[in-house]
Amino acid sequence: MKRTPFLDLAFHVHDSKQLWSDEDLRTIQVTDIPFFLTKENIASYFKKFGNIASCRVYSRKNAKVQQARIVYDSAHSIARFDTQWAIYCFSTYLRVTSCHYTVDQKSSRREFVATLTQLPPNTKDIDLAPSLAFLSP
Repeated sequence: MKRTPFLDLAFHVHDSKQLWSDEDLRTIQVTDIPFFLTKENIASYFKKFGNIASCRVYSRKNAKVQQARIVYDSAHSIARFDTQWAIYCFSTYLRVTSCHYTVDQKSSRREFVATLTQLPPNTKDIDLAPSLAFLSP
């Protein structure tokens, strides 16, 4: 009876934080998503930036908007969002943040928020875009 030698195996400590950060390098978080947009709407729009590995749309309890975590198969797909902070999608602006950013980088993108009141009925965000163009980073 011939014995097969053992394979030369190498074992490494499982580091879930390292796996998560590798995924974060190719992941964006999309916020301010109105509830009329579905997961399919979001995935179909964002696939134009690259091949989507996964898309999860969720909301917190009593939230007024949804969020999405979109994982691409390549970090190249999210490079544009280093300089582009929002995207116009289905008649609304969605805020986009790369998940590999530090807490301070993420906070700086939420530092300034405009609250607009007493607007005429049926005013859409796109109607305000020309007036607010100077606010773009």
